[in-house]
Amino acid sequence: MFSATLHDYVQANRTVTDEYDDVPLELIDGSLPADLAGTLYRNGNGRFQHQGVWYDHPFDGDGMIAKFRFDGQTVRYRNRYVRTREFVEEEQAGRMLYRSFGTNLPGGFWKNAGKMQFKNTANTSVIWHGGKMLALWEGGWPHQIDPDTLYTLGRYDYNGVLRNSFSWLDSKITPEMQFSAHPKIHPTTGVLHNFGTVPGTKQRLVLYEVDPTGKARVAQAIDMDAMTFAHDFVLTESGHRIFFLTPVAFDMPRALAGLTSPAASIRVDRAKPTLVLVVDPDNTIHRLHTDFCFVFHFVNGYQDTDGTLVVDGLRLDDYPESAGMKAYLEGNVSDNQAAARFVRYRLDLTQKDVTWEPLAEYEGELPEIHPDLTGRPYQYSWSIGKPFTHHKPLFDHIVKIDALTGTGIHRGDTDTLPSEPIVVPRPGSTAEDDAWLLYLLFDAPTQTTDLMIADAADLSTVARLRLPHNIPLGFHGLWLPD
Repeated sequence: MFSATLHDYVQANRTVTDEYDDVPLELIDGSLPADLAGTLYRNGNGRFQHQGVWYDHPFDGDGMIAKFRFDGQTVRYRNRYVRTREFVEEEQAGRMLYRSFGTNLPGGFWKNAGKMQFKNTANTSVIWHGGKMLALWEGGWPHQIDPDTLYTLGRYDYNGVLRNSFSWLDSKITPEMQFSAHPKIHPTTGVLHNFGTVPGTKQRLVLYEVDPTGKARVAQAIDMDAMTFAHDFVLTESGHRIFFLTPVAFDMPRALAGLTSPAASIRVDRAKPTLVLVVDPDNTIHRLHTDFCFVFHFVNGYQDTDGTLVVDGLRLDDYPESAGMKAYLEGNVSDNQAAARFVRYRLDLTQKDVTWEPLAEYEGELPEIHPDLTGRPYQYSWSIGKPFTHHKPLFDHIVKIDALTGTGIHRGDTDTLPSEPIVVPRPGSTAEDDAWLLYLLFDAPTQTTDLMIADAADLSTVARLRLPHNIPLGFHGLWLPD
């Protein structure tokens, strides 16, 4: 039987050369729900190479936003690269001009020495808040996007809030403060919370708040011992912000000197514990510790009835270093590659105690929950993944986890690769899994990409539509209902 391989991962992420404007998608299976009306946006790397030079890391491709407009009868598709300053300059020059998170310029040390401006790829996620759509990349400023045309309106600094003003020297070292690609919107206040890890005269964890009108402020700046790599965080309805600051840090002098890319400069101290930093609603800081781990993505978190903080995440026992990430782009990873597991942490702030346990016998990534349950108790999550008994190296299933029972179900074919599933509640629904899942699916035998609509309850296919071209599966997306 045909089986998806790492070579097919490479094929699934072929470079996108065409940009389409509002074309209808062909329905090849099932039927469109009449009450599914709104727009799906997805962001991700549109290419893994530039002018014949392959990137060394999956995070380095230029951001490309895909838009799918649902009206209950048809789905219309549009896609467009984010026209960052660096993208435009490199297109005009016809060659790579900027270093990236995981890729130095060809030519070795002398071509990279002193080049301290890194490419903002704007490729990780897309959000809608305060009347603006932003394409996010955690290493720099967002880019504002027109939600109808997908045209890039420009780099966005929240009226100067993201300009570094800690000191004159800090403003020279890092003039543009980082703004994570994983902001969280509080479920009752509508305030957007986010963070950035900002290098300078001190290494800082900077916390941001953006009110529902779009007015931003720096809420707090916390000194860190090292330039820790933190990708995601947890916001609870009770107002706690929770960060896992693992002993995985950038060697900034080596990276800035051009000796290595930032990703390849990362140093991992597996003998040290993970710092769990909790910021209370009144900005009191708690520092707890647990054993070494790395978490790219959290599922959700909330305060339990006994006051304990519950944090569900996808735990890696080791950090996937740069060489291993490059192997994915080369289609060269063994079946026993370490993968993230669903786990539940419990944080007791009074006793300063952290415990954790497996949540389900599944591995996975890119988890999503019902959009109304951010920071609240929940039951279900959906992600890409696989059960422990599945020994292929790729996450080739859609997985539904029941966090109350520790059980799960999964659906996938041996010849397909899915993207992150976006959860879209049915109008008027009351059950948590009375929803649709929207995701992309790469079909290896035909080398095509499809848009899938599935039932969130049992993962069965509701409809399948074919895109006019193959596009990479990307990272994160957003649903805006009509």
